[in-house]
Amino acid sequence: GMGGRVKGSFPAFLPKTDEVRVQVLESVLQRHSGQLFSMTEKLDGTSFTAFLHEDEFGICSRNQWIDESDRGNILVRIADELQLIERLRCIRDGHGFDPAVQGEVIGPGVQGNKYALSKVELHLFNLLRINDGCLVDRTEQLRILREVGLQSVPQLGEIALPHSVDELVALSVGTSQLNPRVQREGIVFR
Repeated sequence: GMGGRVKGSFPAFLPKTDEVRVQVLESVLQRHSGQLFSMTEKLDGTSFTAFLHEDEFGICSRNQWIDESDRGNILVRIADELQLIERLRCIRDGHGFDPAVQGEVIGPGVQGNKYALSKVELHLFNLLRINDGCLVDRTEQLRILREVGLQSVPQLGEIALPHSVDELVALSVGTSQLNPRVQREGIVFR
């Protein structure tokens, strides 16, 4: 269900999803000392991106643009099930920008279904304004996702830096908000 027909390479007008490990970010931590960050749970699934750009709808895995007609692909099935093209149109029409959403697909058939879910789910962590290449502010993102009925990754609150790398690594240890019997994959700061 992860393979299937490929339409092309990942679109150049979108950033790929990849989180940088805190262990290589000491200078970044110092530069952003005192700033407030949103903290979310990092989920262990498969990368998902969908976009509506200049009236073209697309679905992508981490590295490839997937053929949207390939119902054998789990990413296509979840996009169809969620009527994602209609929800992206609502964002575009209501907020005046071409949107892209990025997140993790989790559940049966994905990474061993570590969260013990009964069905496949999409949890989003980014909402992008394709027109200007920017992420939508976290508060506005959560409001827009609720407005169109899409699910965010679990929110863990806000945190002000400074913290050492060791403190942040220790902070990342904990159980998943989706299944408290499972250790979470980690945390992400925005």
